[in-house]
Amino acid sequence: MAISKQGEVADWWGSGGIAFFPQIYPWIVTVVGFLAFGVLVAREGLSVTPSVLLFATLCALAEFLVIRLPQGSLTASFVLVLLTLLSEGPVGAALVIVIGSLVGYGLLRRQSLSRTLFYGGHYALASAVAGAIFNFTSQNVPPWLLESIHLPAVGSYVLVYAFLSQTLVWFKNRVIFTPTEPKFPKTDLLVAFLLSPPPLLLYYLLTVRDFSALLLVLFPLLAMLAAFRTYINIDTAYDEVSLLYEVSQDFMVALTLDETTQAMAQRICDGIRRMVYCDESAIYTLVAETSELRLVYAQNGGTMPPVVTPGRGPLGRIAQEGRGRILNNVMQEPLSDGLPTAQGFDSLLAVPLLAQSTLAGWLVLSRGGRKFSAENLRLVSIVAGQAGALLKNAELYEQTHQLTQIDPLLDILNRKAFLEKAKRELGQAQLNGHRVAMIMIDIDDFRFINNLYGHQVGDLVLQDVVQVLQASVEGAGMVGRYGGEEFFILLLDTDGVRAMGTAEGMRRSVETTSFSGDGVVDVGLTISAGIAIFPDDALDLSELIRKADQAAYLAKRTGKNRVCLHQEGSEEDPKLRFQAERFSPLIGGLKDEVPGR
Repeated sequence: MAISKQGEVADWWGSGGIAFFPQIYPWIVTVVGFLAFGVLVAREGLSVTPSVLLFATLCALAEFLVIRLPQGSLTASFVLVLLTLLSEGPVGAALVIVIGSLVGYGLLRRQSLSRTLFYGGHYALASAVAGAIFNFTSQNVPPWLLESIHLPAVGSYVLVYAFLSQTLVWFKNRVIFTPTEPKFPKTDLLVAFLLSPPPLLLYYLLTVRDFSALLLVLFPLLAMLAAFRTYINIDTAYDEVSLLYEVSQDFMVALTLDETTQAMAQRICDGIRRMVYCDESAIYTLVAETSELRLVYAQNGGTMPPVVTPGRGPLGRIAQEGRGRILNNVMQEPLSDGLPTAQGFDSLLAVPLLAQSTLAGWLVLSRGGRKFSAENLRLVSIVAGQAGALLKNAELYEQTHQLTQIDPLLDILNRKAFLEKAKRELGQAQLNGHRVAMIMIDIDDFRFINNLYGHQVGDLVLQDVVQVLQASVEGAGMVGRYGGEEFFILLLDTDGVRAMGTAEGMRRSVETTSFSGDGVVDVGLTISAGIAIFPDDALDLSELIRKADQAAYLAKRTGKNRVCLHQEGSEEDPKLRFQAERFSPLIGGLKDEVPGR
């Protein structure tokens, strides 16, 4: 019984319980945070001075104008909090960050009420606890070096403030974060210590009024700023590099251009949505023949227009300009390209996917209720620039891959490519329980044409014969060159009866066609064909080809210009090898036309 109860508790925590806790977590932080702020104000007293109001205003602007980082957003609000702490005490510092977060992050950035309260509440909790630690440290630990600044108390304040902010927001971002909700900013621990020297130095100089000391700390200050800038650059580039690596992996595993484009587009859109919040992201590729943009991937609903014509509609005009652009008033634009602004998309961000100044496509983001910023455009442009090169490389790879698969003279699959595709088709047929017919075709006495008219005429004749074979297949299979004047054809979902009908139709078409190799000479040809059926005659490709080749050889030995269907025992009894007579009712009088009858 005890084990059963423990199992029930585990099931509740793993399903309903653990899913319920993230929903109440932000409200717990909000309530506890503002209660802690109230306790701090009750103990220390509240004094709203002009300095506090000034710093609170500047803090609101800092929370509104942020520097984007992959882990969140960095603001200069911590510098203002530290200045307020030194000049006004912990209560003033807490008041500055609470007002700054509620007004700057919530009101000015138009966040929802729940997000605003959580953001303000988590800073209220962090500043209240850090303020209590500051008071305790300043009362029980002697100051170091400077009398005007209690460095141990300030250090403990910075550590506790940044640690709590990072921890509380980290849990919110990682556990409750969804693709449709942007991450919360936070005060990073390392960033807080890198930002601490400027306000400390400023407060010290204002206190002692000895600005000559600035020369003593100028070089360390510049070194600190350089390190801070390096940190921002490295931290910002991390997600960009990770995204490009993931995209490149998709490029390596994709098989065709369409698969490559789809995989890359999905990965790019997923990564972009982690970096820049949007309601929908889409990727277009350029159709060189018409200069139009074709939609290849759309995330979250697929409401983007499938085709964009340059110059028509908002996207068309952006595409015609050829450069990245933000359009935050789509509702006021003529919507000839069918953009669904009725569904709330009133902001667009579009950047070209370029590869060495060559346009490969466009990346488009849209969202409603919030505008895109120049920082959003910068981040998307960085990723788009690299993705454009990968997309172009995928196109070149596909073109090169196609060239290696096509016979350069006859424009059909070469032997290697045909065998690779045939193996995949046989595997699919085996899964679906279908039959597949292999037809081996050999042009009768083709060497005499080469000897009589020359190889150049022979090549032209081969091209005409291939056209006849492809027309007979009509998309029901594929044609490949086995070598010289020999070809093999794979007919999908075809049994022996239909394969015989198709092969006999090819034979008659070749026999009744006059091939003009050089425009002057008319050449008459015939072919011999052998057929084997998968899985009736063979269970693997090599055996299937061998038996089809045996049937073709039999057609040669029994008079040429005929079709033979493989049968077991046909190697011993030549009479069993020729099967055309059995199918004469299907091919209309074949019996009377078969040589040797």
